[in-house]
Amino acid sequence: MKRIKIFLIAIPLFLATQPLLAQDAGWDFTVGVGIAGENVYVGSDHYYLMPLPNFKAEYAKGSFNYTVSILEGIGVTYMHQRWGLLAGVNVNVGESRNPKEYMVTGFKAEHNAKTQTLLEGTSDLNTPLTLDVSLAYLSPIGLFRASLAYHPTTVEYNEASLNDETRHGYIYSLQYMIGAQATDRLSISGLLGVDFMDRNYADTWFSVDQATSALDAFEAGGGLHSSTVGVEISYQISRRINVSLLGASTILLGDVRESPFTVETVQRTMMAQIMYQF
Repeated sequence: MKRIKIFLIAIPLFLATQPLLAQDAGWDFTVGVGIAGENVYVGSDHYYLMPLPNFKAEYAKGSFNYTVSILEGIGVTYMHQRWGLLAGVNVNVGESRNPKEYMVTGFKAEHNAKTQTLLEGTSDLNTPLTLDVSLAYLSPIGLFRASLAYHPTTVEYNEASLNDETRHGYIYSLQYMIGAQATDRLSISGLLGVDFMDRNYADTWFSVDQATSALDAFEAGGGLHSSTVGVEISYQISRRINVSLLGASTILLGDVRESPFTVETVQRTMMAQIMYQF
């Protein structure tokens, strides 16, 4: 299943305005529905728009918070209240790239004709799960967060002479989040972030080992991946019902930008959802 960039943005934005340091002990359950849209793969100029079911269960005890969510995966966060530090580990569904189709939260759809032509003859890439380790500092001027994400990716070659293989890549991220309470019901959050990739990740996703009819040969190296700016607006309709709207723009950098797989260098993401907490 494809990793959806918007969920990586929504989580830290949430942390910026509703710190886990203040969460009550015990269980919290949230269900919701919405709609989300973004590029079908990083670098594509083809966008999808799909329904977005959501369920989230949280359990807080002492300095720890445990989360199981359709969108955010399975995670645990440790909070040091006096120092304002948050350390987290999260496992989530990864990303994929297929010449014929794409998948988002269980929904499958075919690429358009232009994308199928571009990807024809390329390998199938699938990262079933990602492991993200993060450390954040909640300061008086906002939340600073650094993370390391492990991406084990299976490469399925479309040539009988080549054996499938698993490659191990990493994404390093730095983010700054800030939130403001406009009214007692309305809150606004902002995010600035930059991502870096190691050589294995770059080579797996953005190199072209052998030229095709649509792609020139290209060797991608590690370094800058992208930079993101995001804004989230959240409105508390009642004690249990919340609606939110999120938009983000990601500028592709370095060899991601130069890769023949990249058609559009500015990637846009949106999400709107309504959530009920019980």
